[in-house]
Amino acid sequence: MDEERYKTVIKSTALDKDIASFSHGDLTEIGQRGINMSGGQKQRIQLARAVYNGADIYLLDDPFSAVDAHTAATLFHDCVMGALKRKTVILVTHQVEFLSEVDTILVMKDSEVTQYGSYQELLTAGTAFEQLVKAHKDAVNTTKKHGFCDGHIRRKKFKIRHKRQFVTDLPSPKPPRKTA
Repeated sequence: MDEERYKTVIKSTALDKDIASFSHGDLTEIGQRGINMSGGQKQRIQLARAVYNGADIYLLDDPFSAVDAHTAATLFHDCVMGALKRKTVILVTHQVEFLSEVDTILVMKDSEVTQYGSYQELLTAGTAFEQLVKAHKDAVNTTKKHGFCDGHIRRKKFKIRHKRQFVTDLPSPKPPRKTA
C-alpha cells in the first residue's frame, strides 16, 4: 500500500475527519457488526477506492448526490479537479454550480445529447442549458433571500408561515405532459 497516496486520497474525498472520529480509525469495522455509515460516507468511500486505484478514465455518476453542499464543493475541487486533474473524468451530475469549471459539457434529454460545448458556448446559445443555469441561479438567490445559504441556516428567526412560503417559492420540476 502506498501510504502517501492513501492519505492524499482520504483528504481529497473528505474522509479524513470521518476516519479520525472512528474509534479505531481506518481499521474500524463497518456494516452489520460494526458502525453504520451515512449514504454520503458510503459514497465517499466508493469514490476513494476508485481514485486510489489510479485508473486513466473515471465515470462518476452523480458523486455529490448524498452529501451536503460544502462536502460536494470539497469533493469537486479537491478530488475531481485536484486528485484527478491529469485523468479523463466523465462526470454525470445535476450540480449546476460546478459546470463552469469543466472543459466540455454534454446536455442530455430523453437519452440523447441535445447540446455540446463549453460552459460559455452553451450559455450564449440561448437554449435549454441557459434556462437550466438561470433557474439554478434564481433558486440559489431565493434560498439566500430566505435565510438559507450553502446548505446552512443563517441565524434568523422565522415564523412557521414564512417557512411554508419558502418551500413554495422554490421552483420545482414539472412532470412531462402526456400527448394523445
